[in-house]
Amino acid sequence: MKPTIVEYNPDEYRFREWAREGLGQSCLNEVHQSSKIKMLNRSPTCNQLTESFPQIEEIYSSFVLNILKEVVGEIAAYQSPPSFRFHYCGHGSSVFHRDKDFGVEDGRMNVWVPLTDVWGDNSLWIENEVGAKDYQPIQMSPGQALIFDGVNLSHGSKINTTNSTRISFDFRVLPGAGPAVPMPY
Repeated sequence: MKPTIVEYNPDEYRFREWAREGLGQSCLNEVHQSSKIKMLNRSPTCNQLTESFPQIEEIYSSFVLNILKEVVGEIAAYQSPPSFRFHYCGHGSSVFHRDKDFGVEDGRMNVWVPLTDVWGDNSLWIENEVGAKDYQPIQMSPGQALIFDGVNLSHGSKINTTNSTRISFDFRVLPGAGPAVPMPY
């Protein structure tokens, strides 16, 4: 499956508003200006958004079961909670990798949901075909989600040279006969 961007209604799936409230920030792409937020949000599995995830767990489940089903088909299992990531302006990068390099089994699909506008160096970079290493940044806005084969397609982030911090969440789904079961990371 080629990487696919799907649209969703951000008024129905209010992930962005929830993140704003949880972080106490009206402008998510400027959270790099808060040393408190940067101090509290260093890990994708242990941060302010992960801690307040129960507030949106129902909306998240609905998103997985209703929006993703249109592209992925039936879902046997999905990661819950997702991993929440902060890609601060002027900082960090991740090693370009395939998830199978870390033991993730074939058949799972990655879903990446930005809560801020993403482009260039604040975005996720992904190759177009397995082994091509022709990385391109994904350009997206809130209200869009990327579904891709992260098990086999190499992907990662570069040092964020933009003036905009990226906040996003990602998770994996296992296509197959349901009912869909939440699974830990």
